[in-house]
Amino acid sequence: MPLLKKKNTTDDDLSEEKQELKKKKQLKPKKDKSNRPRAPKAMAGKKVLRMFFWVFASLLLLKGAIAFAQGNRTVNQTIVEGNTTPVISDSVKGFAADFATEYFSWDAKFVNDRTTRLASFIKGIDPAMGLNSLDVKGSSKVTSAEIYDTHQLDANHVDVTVVVWRDVQQLPDQLLDAQGKAVMPPILKKKTYMVVPVTLAQEGPVIQSYPRFVSEQPRGETVDDTSMGKLVGNEELVVKSKELADSYLRSWYEGNAGQLRYFYSDSVKAPNEMKKSEFTYQSLDKLSVYELPSGLAELTKYRIEVIVLVNSDMGEPFANSWNLEVVQQEGRLYVLSDGITPTTDSLSHTAEKDPLASEDRDDASSDNLDGPTTDE
Repeated sequence: MPLLKKKNTTDDDLSEEKQELKKKKQLKPKKDKSNRPRAPKAMAGKKVLRMFFWVFASLLLLKGAIAFAQGNRTVNQTIVEGNTTPVISDSVKGFAADFATEYFSWDAKFVNDRTTRLASFIKGIDPAMGLNSLDVKGSSKVTSAEIYDTHQLDANHVDVTVVVWRDVQQLPDQLLDAQGKAVMPPILKKKTYMVVPVTLAQEGPVIQSYPRFVSEQPRGETVDDTSMGKLVGNEELVVKSKELADSYLRSWYEGNAGQLRYFYSDSVKAPNEMKKSEFTYQSLDKLSVYELPSGLAELTKYRIEVIVLVNSDMGEPFANSWNLEVVQQEGRLYVLSDGITPTTDSLSHTAEKDPLASEDRDDASSDNLDGPTTDE
């Protein structure tokens, strides 16, 4: 019995303790999460963004204030189109050519006359321009003076290169001349490149320094053939090209416009009339065929480079070079251009042609292609 009583007392005490703890929990205030301090990193990022925003806004306000203070401004822009190389007037070029003519013109018996003629071109330099009359041993006559190049050094100075052709004849031997046995030397052809320094004064051009002689312009090297198209090695196409070139050029030199139209493509209008050449076509000498670049939907075009032999009305032989641009249609070659004869796009080409011409075109062309051909 005492044991049971003690057990009952213990259960009551535990029950009272639980009730007291429950009351304490109800009386304990809840924590306010809104008052919890935020993470320092999140606050620092927003602070940086606010700083950038105010800096940007300040710059906009500053720019607007400056623009308001300056007012409206007009910006003038000069656009230069075309070639900006200085243009040398024809009068300056003519002045240099005239000077070169007088410079190289003299006679052994009247050398002083050259000094008088040069006086109207020069100022402040030797009137004889370095030519001593005692050293002259012949005559010089200019046959041609052509402008080769011009170069503007500054606003007041121009270098003009003139090509001078002249006939030079030396005096006979004095001893033989005294004996009456002298024979006049032959006339020699001389070619000289001379740079004439021209000063552009307010009154006009003038020469204030000596000219200088320069060497002949060097010739250029041959252009790589691959840049001009792909060389064609197809024997059948080369044979067709020879036949077309031979027949076409033979008709061209004969001035046969009626025959030429059979060689042209329908996309161009052939000339209605032509004049007979002063030279007579003889034969085809050399020929090369190049394939030209073309689009996906375009027909393949070719360039026929050909050298032909012709004779003048006096029987003198010459070689002529031609470039024919052709197109292949239905296994045949037709001319688009020869680089010389003017043609036009043919929008109404079929209507203007003789109706029978289109029907008989293949037969007429085939008959004409039976002419002689020359191998390479």
